[in-house]
Amino acid sequence: VVALTSGGKDSTYAMVKCVEHGHKIVALGNLHPPVTSDEEIDSYMYQTVGHGQIGAIARAMELPLFRREIRGGALEQGLHYTCTEGDEVEDLYELLAEVVRQMPEVTAVSSGAVLSSYQRVRVEAVCARLGLASLAYLWQREQRTLLHEMICGGVEAIVVKAASLGLKRTHLGQTIAALRPTFERLHDEFGFHACGEGGEYE
Repeated sequence: VVALTSGGKDSTYAMVKCVEHGHKIVALGNLHPPVTSDEEIDSYMYQTVGHGQIGAIARAMELPLFRREIRGGALEQGLHYTCTEGDEVEDLYELLAEVVRQMPEVTAVSSGAVLSSYQRVRVEAVCARLGLASLAYLWQREQRTLLHEMICGGVEAIVVKAASLGLKRTHLGQTIAALRPTFERLHDEFGFHACGEGGEYE
């Protein structure tokens, strides 16, 4: 399995679930902003906050890391994806095609998609073109339950971006375990996504 990772909690925990289901992760894959752009870019597909730490994850796991610059944009925004020149999804295709060229033993791709059909459909479309299986073990999980499971499983994720009513600058740098009561309260008050699937936090 090649695991797509943004460095965030979802893609990281998706790797844990892959191993639990008997898969072997043999490489990591990451798409990053152009070197001339900001730390974060406006992408429908990719989380880029903190992408500079991806190398440390690969070194800690002692796995090869495949990276590619995000050159495209969100051109094809329909419910279904068809190959579209200049779309950011084609960057994912090129990344995974390179993985397959260098590591033909790879047969599947792990992603941390939880709620976004937009992302899941596009990962699956790319996988189908390359003859790979798409593994999305977090897909459609109830978010409060999933967050609890991550915390109990030892995921020590730190909030590096807050973008929601109810979250403040003081929440930055805190772990999801410390903020879980806040997330629960905000969920009860106005439907806050406990796993940040609405972009509430990274």
